[in-house]
Amino acid sequence: MVAAVLGIRFRTAAHLLRREWWRALLTGFGVLWVVMMLPSLVWIRAALATQDAQIRGDGLVAIAALAGLGWVVVPLVVASLDDTLDPARFRIVGVPARAILPGLLVAALLTLPAVFFALAFAVIGSVWADEGWAVQAVAYAGLAATLLCMIVGARVTALWGTRLLASRRAKLVTAATMLVGLAIGAVIARSLFIEGLSGLVETDLDTLLAQLALTPLGAGAAVGRSAAYGDWWGAAWRLGLQAGWALLLIGAWHANIARALVRPLSRGSGARRRQDRVLDAPPTLAAPTDAPAAAVHARLRRAWLSDPRYLASLAGVLLLPASFFILVVPVFDLDGRWAYAVPLMLAASVGWGRHNDVAFDSTGLWLDVVSGRLGSAVMRGRMSATVAWGLPVTVLVALATVAWTGRWEDAGSLLGTTVGVLGVSLGIAAVFAVATPYRTPAPGQNPFGAEVGSVGAGLAAQLVSSAVAMVVLPVVVAPFVLGLVVDPRWGWGAAVAGLAVGGAAYLGGVTLAGVLYDKRAGRLLAAVA
Repeated sequence: MVAAVLGIRFRTAAHLLRREWWRALLTGFGVLWVVMMLPSLVWIRAALATQDAQIRGDGLVAIAALAGLGWVVVPLVVASLDDTLDPARFRIVGVPARAILPGLLVAALLTLPAVFFALAFAVIGSVWADEGWAVQAVAYAGLAATLLCMIVGARVTALWGTRLLASRRAKLVTAATMLVGLAIGAVIARSLFIEGLSGLVETDLDTLLAQLALTPLGAGAAVGRSAAYGDWWGAAWRLGLQAGWALLLIGAWHANIARALVRPLSRGSGARRRQDRVLDAPPTLAAPTDAPAAAVHARLRRAWLSDPRYLASLAGVLLLPASFFILVVPVFDLDGRWAYAVPLMLAASVGWGRHNDVAFDSTGLWLDVVSGRLGSAVMRGRMSATVAWGLPVTVLVALATVAWTGRWEDAGSLLGTTVGVLGVSLGIAAVFAVATPYRTPAPGQNPFGAEVGSVGAGLAAQLVSSAVAMVVLPVVVAPFVLGLVVDPRWGWGAAVAGLAVGGAAYLGGVTLAGVLYDKRAGRLLAAVA
């Protein structure tokens, strides 16, 4: 069965490479990146080889822990590019999960990221070669078990995330997860701001690495250090811990595959609603007044509260601004005014993330098209549903940032610029959502997956929309920056320019998108169906 699964994988990949040149280009860039990273791996290996066993072990633990976190987080914020072996595609074949699991595991081990990390661990892990063949062998065994945990953990994380978001308590789980993540980030940021990076490294890094070596995040990487010190019992139990964690993850993956093969329906609680949340939705911020646009607005507002695909996109929206504030600002000891980039990044992420908004509503698109030439109303309803939550969130983050810096004299210019960035980003996204749509997972499918054949079109749309945003957004941001570094009087211009340009770009983008919508209705259906 392994050969059959791998045959499906390679034949499908070859067909897609021939049909979609963007996928071939992306694969070529990936291989080129791996080759370009080889000198860095050799340099890291040489730097660690000159240190004692303690530092070598700490370095490997830190690398393994960071890589493990990356394998968990990336599948949740970036749609998978390896879309040829979704377990749900095998449900029509009628094979049990235990039959296809080995093939799926081998296929996962042969992906480009897995091959790169295997190469990286092979190069960096050779720092134990001078300690003898036995130490080197157990060190490689620990790193191999660590890599297996990363690869399988990424699959389990994505599948569990799908199940959580598909449940009726999806928004509660998502909100709780975000709150926990923000709380952890706040603790890290507080430590970095108070102690600085050097102080944190001197006081807490050793303790952190020592604790990581006792967990599946770093136990496998610490096997070589234990063996080098002659602590073979410590090496054995760490290797056993890593191997046991790998088996536990494989068991969890098997359970998720078995569930995907039968795909039980996710049902709500069955509670009787006293009010129709679409046809009779209460008015909200930015809700249109005309009936067609109001209906689309209500439908999209409901999607933002319950659709797993929309909820999953929130993780990507928050990742960059949160990472910048938690890590970049304190680590590089930047001036507090650099924190003003956080609400601007958030506004740009919220807006740019809607560049494929029409495709997310592929089922409702049919209803909108057959209802007549209502492109303007449809796009106003769609974009206003994002404004209804995006505008309050970005404004609150901007005010919180000003409160953190204590520079309330910058509040007006920052708020105006933030609103301007949001308006420009949404205007650009509205146009590209109609001009360059690409297929996304349909309602009910894995929100962390990617549709077969959509990678090339998605990459092109993202690159072009990003390029346009990077050209236009400086027009809004430049006056604000001048107000901070040249003359405070520019701040008033930033506030006015942000509101004026942002509002004009939003209205103009939505209007143009409505015209394109009516002209491209048939093509839209073909592109996203």
